[in-house]
Amino acid sequence: MVLIDFIVDGFILKFLDIAYAHIVPNYGIGILLLTLMVKLIFYPLTHKQFQSMNAMKAIQPKLKDLQKKHKNDPKKLQQSMMQLYKDNKVNPLSGCLPMVVQLPIFFAIFHGINSETFQAMTQQVGVYAGFIPFWIDNLVQPDRFFILPALVGASTWWSQKLMAINPQQQKIMAFLPVVMVFICLKMPAGVLLYWASSQVISTIQQIMANRSIDSANGIITVKP
Repeated sequence: MVLIDFIVDGFILKFLDIAYAHIVPNYGIGILLLTLMVKLIFYPLTHKQFQSMNAMKAIQPKLKDLQKKHKNDPKKLQQSMMQLYKDNKVNPLSGCLPMVVQLPIFFAIFHGINSETFQAMTQQVGVYAGFIPFWIDNLVQPDRFFILPALVGASTWWSQKLMAINPQQQKIMAFLPVVMVFICLKMPAGVLLYWASSQVISTIQQIMANRSIDSANGIITVKP
């Protein structure tokens, strides 16, 4: 919690205040600029995540073969899988690192938008508290048209389509976009603006990274 408070007070709220005063007098645009900066800072880790996902996708057929071959010998299967990862320089956990690292930022955004400090910032005389007047006129309140929850759900679904997950995982995660929409319905629009724009940027980065990796390396060769 100390880390979250430090990020909120020492970075997020200060950035939004400076962006409002010196760039554009709109806290919604300030949140978008904050999102873009966070994504740029973490892009090296994110790019590594995409590389790991592509490598995992490439070895999926070999993993299935090992699962069939050693279905009655879990210990041998585990050893064979670890050797396959080692031979192909794949770390199955590396794809989770960027998400784990960025979680404190998301929690900080959530606490920052819900904080009394941010509410006081937006309630000052002459300060605009929203993003777009006919859509989001107060970033502390939920999105009344549910556009941002729908965008989070859609981007979650599209991201899954690009991920290297097996059919069993696809079945388990099939309801995740719907769950995301319901989770987002009552969230402050400012939090969802960060979440939705972050998701969209990540999806674009994923598409671009996949194309650059494919063009640079061609078809990934899997070592037996």
